[in-house]
Amino acid sequence: MSSDLRIGIDFHGVITDNPLFFSDFARLAIKKGHKIHIISGGSYSELQDFLQQNDIPYTRIFSLLDYFEKRGLVKYEKTEFTVDDDLWDKAKAEYCRIHKINIQIDDTPRYANAFSTPFCLYSPDTAACDIGGQQLIFKDSPEKTLAAIENFVQQKN
Repeated sequence: MSSDLRIGIDFHGVITDNPLFFSDFARLAIKKGHKIHIISGGSYSELQDFLQQNDIPYTRIFSLLDYFEKRGLVKYEKTEFTVDDDLWDKAKAEYCRIHKINIQIDDTPRYANAFSTPFCLYSPDTAACDIGGQQLIFKDSPEKTLAAIENFVQQKN
């Protein structure tokens, strides 16, 4: 397997659902030469703090909030913020396309429509997703899950 596999993982609802698994999974993937991209709506500092506290290694963080804030597209009302739904819903897909992410693991079904990158719809109830006729299980051993992702990506290429 090529050592340049790029795996996108959502933060809220995926990593936060099972931080211990994703700590071991990310460590193994990076050790094998793969890249782990944490792709989420939360702020960079929030994501980084949680990842450090839970000993979850990563290659890169992409924060939608920070991305849109730098472009002046975030509207604040008291403690809440908003971004145009269409822009927000397509941002992860665009990031994955530009950065040649091989697979995105995410728990938000509405994002899937914008993706050309393989989109693994994660279910917190089962800690699994179906993609390309396979089931990826995120409660088994990280080695088994990573091998299944490597196999899936290799079959796609």
